[in-house]
Parts: sequence; structure tokens; C-alpha cells
Amino acid sequence: MNRLLLVIAMALWALPAYAQNAPLLLQPGETLLEVEAVGVHRGRPDVMTITAGVVTTGPTAGEALRQNSQLANRLVETIRARGIEARDVRTTELRVRPVFQPRAGGFEQEGGRIIGYTATNKVELRLRNLNRASELLDAFLQAGANSVEGPSFSLSDERPAELAAKREAVRLAREDAENYAQALGMRVVRVLRVSDRGREHRPSDYIVVTGARATPGPPVQPGELETSARVWVDFALARP
Repeated sequence: MNRLLLVIAMALWALPAYAQNAPLLLQPGETLLEVEAVGVHRGRPDVMTITAGVVTTGPTAGEALRQNSQLANRLVETIRARGIEARDVRTTELRVRPVFQPRAGGFEQEGGRIIGYTATNKVELRLRNLNRASELLDAFLQAGANSVEGPSFSLSDERPAELAAKREAVRLAREDAENYAQALGMRVVRVLRVSDRGREHRPSDYIVVTGARATPGPPVQPGELETSARVWVDFALARP
């Protein structure tokens, strides 16, 4: 008796998994059509992320770090003075490494004689007022930043763009289904299943600025950011 109950319990436990993988139920005379579609929404980004860094060298690790700390503190003070919130500032790298005697060909030889040290301090910044981007970049360079990486652009609220891209993807899927049905001499009867495969963002342009500061500030053009959504929709087709 206990064994029978165990078998019944195991069968009931497996039902949800079976239901998830159950074949789509078509009515007699219907044909299954699976359509893949990508919807794209284009919008102007409102957040720019850059990394401003200070790289210094010295005969000792302590000296390289001391010089670096002076410039890094000046950079942080500039960031605060420009009204950038603490939540938008994050240290991404703090490193001190030896510089080795170059070997033939000008390349460093790991494990060779140490001739100095390099200290690096990098801060990632999110700028929410893109109209001030050029001004802020120039201020960072004047404050001592000698390495600027970026920018990457994003949206402070991605949800509206994501929903718009999904709506467009579904519209295109339906349009394709109607086109296939017409070509086959059939009609779209109903939607059987929709599969959402998430969203994608087009990579932003990437620039690197090193060395002396630029005057005036470097131009920054955010352009448009593309948000795309990919869906698979299963339709049932039938003869008119």
C-alpha cells in the first residue's frame, strides 16, 4: 500500500514538468508557424559613464603612490565641487606595480631589475547631465587626470525602452505571420505561445584620452541608444 502511494505521489510531482514540455495543441486542419522577430527602440541616452584615472611614476613604490594620492585627492575634490553625487562615484582600480629594466627590443623583462614604480588610481563616474559632459571632462583633466576611458551611454530608466521594443517585436512577428499566411493561402487563427528572449543594447562608442589635458573640453556626442527585444511567437494557421 505504501509503495502504491509513493508511485502515485511521484506521478503527480512529474505533472508540472510534463505540462511545461507538452506539445502545442493544434486543431484539425491547422498548421504551426513559428516566427522570430526583433523589435528596436531608439532613444537619446541620459547617463554617461566614464573612468577618470591618475597614473604616476616614482623611484619607489611609496613615492609613486604619494604623488598619485595628491593628484587623486585633487580629482576627487573636483568631482565633489562639480556636484556629482556620491552614489555616482566608484573607485575601480588602485594599483602599484614595479617597472622592470627593458630588455633588447624595448620590452620589459618580468623578474628583471626594478627601475621604478607606477601607481594607478581610477574612478568610475556617472554623469546625469550630458549637457555638461564636455565641461566636466575638461575639469577632470585640469585636476590631474591623465587617463580617461569611455564614454558608455545608458538610460537611467530602461524599462520604458524595453517595453517599447517588445511591443515592436510582437507587432513585427504578427506582420510576418500574416505575410506567411497570405503566401500560403491561409489565415492566422490564433497565437499558441510567445517566448521572450530578453533585451539587448547596442554597444556605445568607446574613446580613450591619455596625456595632457585638452582645451577646450573634448566634444561628446551621445547620439541614440538602441534597445532591442527578441521574441519567438507560435501561430496557428488554417485555410479560409
